[in-house]
Amino acid sequence: MSDDFNAKMKLLIKSEKALLALEMRKKSRQSVWIALALLAVLVGLIMLNVTVYLLLSEHYSNLVSAAILSGLNILVAALFLLVASRQDRGAEVQSIEDIRDFAWEQISTDIDEVKQNVADFKQSVSNVKSTVDNFTSGDAFGLKKIMPVITTLIELNKKK
Repeated sequence: MSDDFNAKMKLLIKSEKALLALEMRKKSRQSVWIALALLAVLVGLIMLNVTVYLLLSEHYSNLVSAAILSGLNILVAALFLLVASRQDRGAEVQSIEDIRDFAWEQISTDIDEVKQNVADFKQSVSNVKSTVDNFTSGDAFGLKKIMPVITTLIELNKKK
């Protein structure tokens, strides 16, 4: 059982490591996209803001030009953040999670079996202890209860 349990634990550990590696890969890709989004937004806003503000200031007041630029800046940032949030875990994650769940089930079953074996052993020890206690108290086979009957029979046998 020990080798089987060790194999199940190794399977569980490998599946957890694989899930962690996939999650780290996902997070690193998201981080790259977010960094690119922030860089693009920053450079784009600097260049675009100057250009668009100059263009808009010819046709609108300074306040309206600034409001239009703010709306465009928010739209660009939202677009990049949307791309970053679309990173999914993929199909391989589901199969690894199934393996992990199977390993947890098997380990749980083994632990329950060990608990039952310990409970059975405890019950056996308790039974042996009660038998030893009966034997040492002079009542090995329930003799104390029938001792008066035995002594009476012995006395009757002596009288004959």
